Amino acid sequence: MTKKRLQNRSVQQHWRSILILFLLGLSSCAGIPGPTQVGSALHYIPEQGNQPLNRQAPVFEIADYRVAHNRIGTVRAASDSDILIDSDTPALYAEQRQFSTATADYTNLIYRAHFAEVPGGYAPYYLTAGRNVGLLVIVTLDSKGRPLLYTTLHTCGCYLSFTPTTFLPRTMLPADWPKKRQTVFGESLPAYLDYSAPGSDQQRVQIRIRPGSHRVMDIQLVTPEEIPEPTLAVPLLPLAELNRLPLENGQTTSFYAASGCRAGHVKGSFKTRERLLMSWWALDWNIGQDKYLGVDMQDGPVFYTSLKPWAREASDIRDYAKFLHYWGWNL
Repeated sequence: MTKKRLQNRSVQQHWRSILILFLLGLSSCAGIPGPTQVGSALHYIPEQGNQPLNRQAPVFEIADYRVAHNRIGTVRAASDSDILIDSDTPALYAEQRQFSTATADYTNLIYRAHFAEVPGGYAPYYLTAGRNVGLLVIVTLDSKGRPLLYTTLHTCGCYLSFTPTTFLPRTMLPADWPKKRQTVFGESLPAYLDYSAPGSDQQRVQIRIRPGSHRVMDIQLVTPEEIPEPTLAVPLLPLAELNRLPLENGQTTSFYAASGCRAGHVKGSFKTRERLLMSWWALDWNIGQDKYLGVDMQDGPVFYTSLKPWAREASDIRDYAKFLHYWGWNL
C-alpha cells in the first residue's frame, strides 16, 4: 500500500471517529449536563397526610424557579388537542401499585411531575427540547413500609437512575455497586441513602432538579428544619386525573393521544431533535416523546428504559420485577 493511500485512510479514520463521537454526544438520551444555573431555589413540599403516598412523597428543589419552564405545573386542557402545563399552579400526580418478585411482595409509590417544556434554544443545546415534559419518581417499599429503592426517570423513559437505601440488603444490589457516589449520565448522585443514623425516620427525601433539562442532579435526606424558604405546598392528585382533564364545555379529555401511532403518548410532546438524530438507529419514530405509564404489559405503549431495540420488553418498566432484573437488581 502506497504512502498516499495510507495517509488517505488515516484521514478517513480520523474524520469517521470525529463523526461517531459527534453523533454519540448528540444522540445520547443523556448527554453531559452543563454547570448548574445560578438562581434562587424553590422547595415544593407535597401535602401531608397519614397515607404512604403522603408520608413518602419527596420534596423537590427547583432552581431558577422564576423561569416558568423550570416550575412544576398542573396539566390543563384548552381543548381536546391543546394540552399545556400551568406553571403557576403546582401539582404532583401520584398512585400506589403493588408488584411481586420470586421472593417477596413490594409496593411502588409513583409520583409524576410535569413541566411546560425543555427549551429549544442552542445555548445551551438540549437534545430533549419539547413541550409537556415530565419526571417520574418511584419509591419502592418493603412489606414493613420501609423505602428500599428510589427510581427516577423522565416520562419518556430516559435518564434512568436508581438510588437504594440502607434498608435494602447489599446482596440485592447490582454487582460492583459503588459505596459513596455514582455517576448517572454525567450527574453525580449518592450511591445510597443512609437511614441508619439516629433521627433519620424524621427526614424526608429531597430531589434537586437541574433547571432547563429537568434532570435529577442530587438526592438527599433532609429534616424539615433543613428545607429553606421559599417553600410551596403541592397537592397530590390521583394519577388517573391525567385521563380526565376537564374542558370548558363540561366534558373531559385525556393527557394522552387515544389512537394512531401516537396512542398513549402525551399530546404535544413531539421531540424533533431526538426524532431526527436518534429514531433511525433506535428504531422508534416516537423516541423521546413522553407517555402514559401503564399498569401492566397490556396497558399503554411500551415504556422501555434502554435504547437497545432488542431490550424493549426486558427494560419495560410496566413489568417492574422484570425491569429490575434487567438492570441487575435482585429484589
